[in-house]
Amino acid sequence: MLKSGDVVECMILGYDLQAGRVSLGLKQVQSNPWEAIEESFPVGTRIKRKVVKVTNAGAFIELEEGIDGFLHSDDMSWTRKTKNFGLTAGQKVEVMVISVDTYNRNIKLGIKQLSDDPWKDFNENYKIGSPVEGEVASVTDFGLFLRIPGGIEGLIHKTNLVENREEDPDEALKKYKVGDKIKAIVLEVQSDKQKIAFSMRDYQKKVQRDEISRYMTEDESSDSTYTLGSVLKSKNSQSDES
Repeated sequence: MLKSGDVVECMILGYDLQAGRVSLGLKQVQSNPWEAIEESFPVGTRIKRKVVKVTNAGAFIELEEGIDGFLHSDDMSWTRKTKNFGLTAGQKVEVMVISVDTYNRNIKLGIKQLSDDPWKDFNENYKIGSPVEGEVASVTDFGLFLRIPGGIEGLIHKTNLVENREEDPDEALKKYKVGDKIKAIVLEVQSDKQKIAFSMRDYQKKVQRDEISRYMTEDESSDSTYTLGSVLKSKNSQSDES
């Protein structure tokens, strides 16, 4: 910052008479930007700034000269777990100020806060047993991940792909690929851990129950005698015709 011969204004900070020294300060004669940081960048502010450094935990974003905010990887996406979200030094990125701690000189930034939390919407609209429709996001040895509207992904374990115990789950798993459209039901929800389990097997059972209920309702309205065997026989006949 300085070189021999520079003329600068500074403040006397202290004396050491025995050593014959005087302590001086440069920053003390300048305004402290941290004193006005909450006014300059209040919580909720949306800004587009440059990435100055990327780490395993996130990225430092330059807000103004000498003031950086930190974007933690947990605040990059509501649904994706990632380390640096593909950010590189020098890249400009839009973020939101989510907390300001002037005492510890710490500013936290977020990307996911720029959009609504899809998990909140999911909890309001879906319960255990609710039907969902989505596409296969990835296939693993133990099952497949289904991505539903909002970008939320949940696991369909391979044992929940087949309806009958005689069917081989591993063979059933081989039938699916990324991008396939699938219907399932919500089997389990752990909102605090952002985990969801889906089931195609239980969805198929639900469809069958709904069909039986529909036939029973038609039976009552027509005053005819219908048995469960009649329903299943009728369903199988329709399947053979198709």
